[in-house]
This record gives sequence, structure tokens and C-alpha cells, in this order.
Amino acid sequence: MDAAQASPRVSVILRTKDRPGLLAEALASLRAQTFTDFETILVNDGEALPEGLFSPPPGRGLTVVVPPAPGGRTRALNAGLAAARGGWVAYLDDDDVYLPGHLAALEGARAKGARAAHTSVRKIRQEPGADGAFRDVEELIVYGRPCDPGRLLYKNEVPLIGVGHERGLAAEAGGFDEAFEIFEDWDFLIRLARLTPVLHVPAVTAVYRVRRGSSVTELIPWESLVSREARRRLYAKHAGAVTPDAMIAFVDAAVGDVDAALGRERFLMGECARVRGEAEAAREALDAATRRAAQLEARLCEAEDGLHRSATREQALAVQNAHLAADVAKATATLEEIYRSRAWRLFTPWWKLRERLKG
Repeated sequence: MDAAQASPRVSVILRTKDRPGLLAEALASLRAQTFTDFETILVNDGEALPEGLFSPPPGRGLTVVVPPAPGGRTRALNAGLAAARGGWVAYLDDDDVYLPGHLAALEGARAKGARAAHTSVRKIRQEPGADGAFRDVEELIVYGRPCDPGRLLYKNEVPLIGVGHERGLAAEAGGFDEAFEIFEDWDFLIRLARLTPVLHVPAVTAVYRVRRGSSVTELIPWESLVSREARRRLYAKHAGAVTPDAMIAFVDAAVGDVDAALGRERFLMGECARVRGEAEAAREALDAATRRAAQLEARLCEAEDGLHRSATREQALAVQNAHLAADVAKATATLEEIYRSRAWRLFTPWWKLRERLKG
């Protein structure tokens, strides 16, 4: 068998239904993967998709699969598993995205001998902008807790988009239970974790995005009647696995959560006290600076008044000097006129002689 016919190392099962814009983003995140030995199994549970979405195909190619009627989220997953050829399987929904190193991180876990693994996943909220396009507005949580089979019996904190496993494990676990239209991934993970440890790769490699009116977690909140009924059926299905060890794991995890929450609360209270102290010190410094500024402003006003008074005196002296200069100029002109007169030239010698005779 040549390289083109060889099975890919990973099959990515991508579920979509009538959201081509979001699907384009999910496909773009697959094209950006640093690990490229994968195929994409696109399970389309909606209307026909534009051909332009698939070009160029990510990884080693893309196969479109339509789930059997009546379709649905869980049946789409099983249809994707049936079409997958890769040695490992990974999962992606059309409204979520992988970061470029996601498949490489799962491949790293596989190289260490893991049969199943999961990475950390960031959960964010998106809201539409003025142009209608969705944008990130808030990080809600980072799912970074290692998979704990005991805790998993009570609550799932491992998003399916972070999970990868040997394809054969899905058949061993019995596939996805189509009796669950929500929490199908939770039920599957409980059964998967019984077969093998699910290694945690402590790196955020995928983004789980929620939007009002389109995300399952938004349409069916945890406290809703639909959610409660689905959880009741899930707990009943796995009641036999609730062993004393599972109870210990759950209680220890719950106590750890409470302790961590109290620790965060104490830390935040300390931070609040520190910030209040810094704010008070800043207010005192501002008051002192305001008083100093007022003093300097008063001194500046005094200096400006002094300069104004000095300038006024200088102006008066300048006027007086101008008048004196004018008088001197006038007197000088008069004298020069006298000196130039005929009478001055005639009589001045006579007066000089008379003064000498008196002497």
C-alpha cells in the first residue's frame, strides 16, 4: 500500500449543522495544525454545504458523511466513528476551534504509550458585535483538571473537543449511546475511563465557545428540567459503578474544590485590603500634592503681581525720562540757535573784554 492509500494517524470527527460561517472557522483551525497526518470526517446533519468551504482540504483530506435519519448530535458521532480510518480519533464541533498545537499534543501523548488523552480547554463566551459577527467577550473557565474516573461519575469537566483516543477503544466502550441527546460525551467518557487511564496533557490547545441561542450549554442550562432528567438517567445507568472508592474520589475532589475556593476567597480579600491601602495612600498623596499646588499657585500669583507693579514703575520712569530728554533736547536746540545768532557773535567778544578790564 502506497503512502497515499495508507491510513492517517488521526481521524478528526467534525459535527456540523447549518452553520457554514462557524464551520469555516473550525476548518481553518484544522488547516493551521502543526501535525498534518490526519483526515477530517465532516458529519453534516443539516442542509448541503457550499463546496468552497472544503478547499483546500485540511490535513490529508476531508470526507463528508450524512448521519442516518433522524440524525442528531449523538448519531452524528457514531456515523463519524464508522467512517474513520485513523489509528486515533479526535473530536471537534463546528462552533469550536483547535489551537495550532492540539493534534500534536495528542500525538505526543500517544507517543508516550497512552491509549486515551485529553488536553486543557479554554471556555469563552462570545457576543455579536454591531456588524453581527461574534467576538470573544469573556473567558469563563479553563478546563485543566486531569480526568478522574471517580469524579467523572458525578460531573464531567473534560470537554470532548480536548479528547483523543485509540479508534478501537470506541468499539470496546460501545460507542456513543444514542439514548442521550445531551451528555452523550459525558456518558461515553465514563465508559472510556473504565477501559484505560485518560492521560492529561497540561496545555490549553482548544477553545470551547458558547453563544446565546446557539450553544447547547446555553440552550439547556445545567439547572434546567431537561438537564436534570438527562442527568437522572445518566446517574441511574452508572449507579453500579458508584463504589466506595468512587465516593472517596468524589468527596476528596469536592473538599479540594471548597478548600481551593476558600483559599481564593482569602487571597482576594487580602488583595482587596492591599488595594484599599494603596488607594488610601494615593488619596493622601493626591491631597498633599493638591495643597502644594495651591501654595505654588499663590506664590506664582504674588510673583506675577510684583512683576506687574515693577513693570508699572518702569513704565512711569520711562515716561519721566522721555519728558526730561525732550526738555534737554529743546534747551539744547535753543542754545544752538542763540550761538548761531548775529548778536551773539557781535557782543560776546565785548563782554569777554569788559570782564578782563574789571579784573
